[in-house]
Amino acid sequence: MTFPAFVVAAATSGSGKTTVTTGILRALSLKGHRVQPFKVGPDFIDPSYLTAAAGRPCRNLDGHLLPGPTIQGLFEKGCGGADVAVVEGVMGLYDGLGAEGLYSTAWTARRLGLPVVLLVDAAAGATSVAAVIHGFATLPGLAPSLIGVILNRVGGEAHGETVTEAVRSLTGLPVLGWLPKMADVAFPSRHLGLVPAVERAELALQIDRLGREVLERIDLERLLALAADRKSPPGAPLEEIFPLADRPVRVAYAWDRAFSFYYRDALDLLEAFGAELVPTSPLEDESLPEATEALLVGGGYPEVFLDELADNAPYLASLRSAHAAGLPVYAECGGMMYLGRSLTDGRGHRRDLAGLLVLETAMTGRLQRFGYVHVDVLEETILQKRGERLPGHEFHYSVASGAVPDAYRVSRARKEILSWPEGYRSGSLLASYVHLHLWSDPAMVVRFLGRALERRGGDVC
Repeated sequence: MTFPAFVVAAATSGSGKTTVTTGILRALSLKGHRVQPFKVGPDFIDPSYLTAAAGRPCRNLDGHLLPGPTIQGLFEKGCGGADVAVVEGVMGLYDGLGAEGLYSTAWTARRLGLPVVLLVDAAAGATSVAAVIHGFATLPGLAPSLIGVILNRVGGEAHGETVTEAVRSLTGLPVLGWLPKMADVAFPSRHLGLVPAVERAELALQIDRLGREVLERIDLERLLALAADRKSPPGAPLEEIFPLADRPVRVAYAWDRAFSFYYRDALDLLEAFGAELVPTSPLEDESLPEATEALLVGGGYPEVFLDELADNAPYLASLRSAHAAGLPVYAECGGMMYLGRSLTDGRGHRRDLAGLLVLETAMTGRLQRFGYVHVDVLEETILQKRGERLPGHEFHYSVASGAVPDAYRVSRARKEILSWPEGYRSGSLLASYVHLHLWSDPAMVVRFLGRALERRGGDVC
């Protein structure tokens, strides 16, 4: 590929990466570019903003969840039809797994041969900002190719000029522009991160405002020129995949304000194997879509919409009937909470839900688990064979009780001595707190759709 591609990284979390990357994507789109967004890491929420800004589905690049050649292949595949690729980093540039920063933004940039634009929060500094940038550009053994700097939250013209001159003279890196403090376009957050874009009716106006600000203050032409001069590693084409049956397998997936946590490449993989993906809303629909043959319930915020979900009795009844009839169902985190017997939100408010699992979940005031994990499969499931090991990720504030987890043994990716039971099975249902990426082992899709095909001899929902 010869078109421009670059990573937007930051010195630390909270520097405004998603806000600025969203603005860059929108500005490039306003200039007529076909821009493909990517996000480093297992994040589900930031990609919703990048998708809204670019008008193309954002895709995740995660070195723990995906083998290295697969990352390269999915990157190249995702760039099809685009003329610019923009990758938002995760946390600080070098922050990853362990002290060596495995799977960090820097690791991903080096893996894909992508140059980095460093975003720095300049609100509380001047010449000292140059020292920070110099350190990030020269960290021995880990530094990717830095092609420029964008200053964020600058206090005004005089402040911007001072920091710009210091960075140019002391680091030799070009300052591509700066952005002022913009409280009116700050993206709101809650306990898992930003409020997902699907919940925000006013987001389009904010994105346009950011795009116009970037057009005025960031030298995009210079950025694209610098980003075009890159050397990518040899391509790693993905294995060609064909549908499993002549007729598509109708797979419903929960998609609304309560449930929206899916990896776009994983959904594409389901389609490549012959799934017909049909969105369904546990908030608003009265039942599963007609002729549903399998169901996905991804993560999200069921605790935020608890009363609406609990009050939709017809939909809950539809789920119970489908489960009793053997419908293959896979659920992750928030989806698992929804399929349990009850959920108690952060105010102590409890409601009964689907009851497909004898499981009670309750929100707590602190993070229960967060980070990369390994999943050892203890019993056969609708996705996996016994004895398999898979990479995963956990991020949740709730705790579960009632049913006994027997599907998995989960361990921290770096400290495997720390492990715990996880994963719930009930008939043709598998649910867990763990988020998996189907591209880590495409055989999971074959098994999932295969279970649906086995049922074709009988009734479908």
